[in-house]
Amino acid sequence: MVINLNLPPSQPATNLKVTLLVETLQNGQFAASIFELPNFRVEAKTREEAIAKLQATFLERLSHIEAISWNVPLSTSPPTWMQFAGVFQDDPDFQEIMDEIRAERTSDDDTEVDSLYYL
Repeated sequence: MVINLNLPPSQPATNLKVTLLVETLQNGQFAASIFELPNFRVEAKTREEAIAKLQATFLERLSHIEAISWNVPLSTSPPTWMQFAGVFQDDPDFQEIMDEIRAERTSDDDTEVDSLYYL
C-alpha cells in the first residue's frame, strides 16, 4: 500500500482552545493539567500558581512544536470479492437451487426438524 504524504506549508499560529483541569490534592496543594493533553501536569502550593505554572510550561513546549494536519488518502478500489459478484446470474441450475432454498425458508413445514434437537 502506498501512502502519499501531501503536506501543506505550515500555517501561521492561531488560537488553540484547551481545557485546564485544576485538582485539589490531599496534601492541600493543587495539580493542574490539560484535559486534551494529559501529559501536561504540574503541582503547586496554590491554585493560581498551578495554573500559571501549567500555562508557562505548555507555552514553552508549544514553541518547539509544529502541528500539521494530514489528510490520509484511502484506497477506493472495490473489494476483491466483487470480481465474483453476479457470476451465476444467468445460470439456470443456480437459479433453481436458489428457488428451492427460498421455498424451504418460507415454508411452514417442519417435518424435517428433529424435535429432540431442541429442548
